[in-house]
Amino acid sequence: MRNKKMLVTLLALILGLVAAFGAVACGEDEATETTAAPTETTAAPTETTAAPTETTAAPTETTAAGGFKGEVKIGGLGSMTGQNAMTGAEMIWAYERAVKDINAAGGIKLPDGNYELKLTMVDDKTDATEGAAGAEKLIKAEGIKLILSSNITPINLAAGIVAEKYECYFQIATSWTDYIDEQDFKWVSDIFFTPKAATEIPFNVAGLMPESERPQNWLMLTEDNTDGEGMAAGAVAVSDEFGYKTAMVERYTPGTKDFSSIILKLKQNNVDALITLIGSADAITFMKQMKEQNFSPKLLFGWKGFWPTEVMTALQADSDYLGHDGFWSEGNGAPGSAELGQAFKDEHDGLDSVSIGLSYANVQILAQAIEKAGSTEPAAVRDQVFGGTFEGTTMGDVTYNDQGICDVAPYGLWWKDGKRVQYWPEAGNQIEWFVPWDQR
Repeated sequence: MRNKKMLVTLLALILGLVAAFGAVACGEDEATETTAAPTETTAAPTETTAAPTETTAAPTETTAAGGFKGEVKIGGLGSMTGQNAMTGAEMIWAYERAVKDINAAGGIKLPDGNYELKLTMVDDKTDATEGAAGAEKLIKAEGIKLILSSNITPINLAAGIVAEKYECYFQIATSWTDYIDEQDFKWVSDIFFTPKAATEIPFNVAGLMPESERPQNWLMLTEDNTDGEGMAAGAVAVSDEFGYKTAMVERYTPGTKDFSSIILKLKQNNVDALITLIGSADAITFMKQMKEQNFSPKLLFGWKGFWPTEVMTALQADSDYLGHDGFWSEGNGAPGSAELGQAFKDEHDGLDSVSIGLSYANVQILAQAIEKAGSTEPAAVRDQVFGGTFEGTTMGDVTYNDQGICDVAPYGLWWKDGKRVQYWPEAGNQIEWFVPWDQR
């Protein structure tokens, strides 16, 4: 119920935003376009307040360089700034890399020829209102009706409402699938997993240890937003199923600089397993203050913010035993995954990623859907995704149900000695509890 009320609030917010948008359709933020290489950008969008144009209803008919007949324009939302900038950077890199690779392989193949795929990205600033404005900008100012999502559920819910309003296809990756499914969207798809599937990981990992050593007092620390609400509900439900007691659910405001009162509460309640949904910048702050107050639960596992390599490099050895989620592995055996993982390492000083494969696949799926439809009309593309199967992506072969939902399996990993160690689902590695700060 709280989720549906939040959606109504978002809708009211967005309707007000839509009414005001005509005067500021292009604003001060520039959209960047990606074609043959991620670094190529163009000027800011043209200033117009007209209704959405039909520029994506059919490919342009001009002859482009490199043998392309024209361009197929798609849009994307991404957190270039704000609390989610670290995880957003990996998603944007993957989107741009996928566009580059698709164009290198001949572009989008339509009945009358090959077209260059062009991606225009807009900064959602890690904010739902900005995400809605970004979707509006892509649709009205750029005339784009095929849009890739950001990687934060509140932003994608807001942008999804805008897509519904204009009947433009919005393709989400990395939003809770049950949250998107219950909205009964007609123009929005989603590939990810449910909070329940995510929260099962640390409980499964704890179950690999001797029963006498398993933690008993579990706490869910989460952001006070839609993402956090879903995760908290999943954690409580899963803990009951596994026979554990969830000591409490604690919420915090993203961007908090002082976690000392929360950490004191954890210590007073003898919390020995801490699971959390937290942004990367907040995660670094929280871990440093955990060490200062010598709070050392047996198990520490975080979603969303603990997996970017910047967290490990910022914390160095203090990141050891820090569990985190992942939703792709370069060793998953899917076509192109190993090469994609190596390309990321080559451009990031050898650091790896557990997220880029899903974002890369999101572009592959959209490109395949356009080719299958033989058109860039949003309804035709959407109809290929809803109930469709897409083969050979970096997530393997994926199938959407008739409501446009595709569930994939999450991973469980740990940081240890500056590297990731996978513990779930193939838990062949020795499990280690979080070593207390004063014993390191």
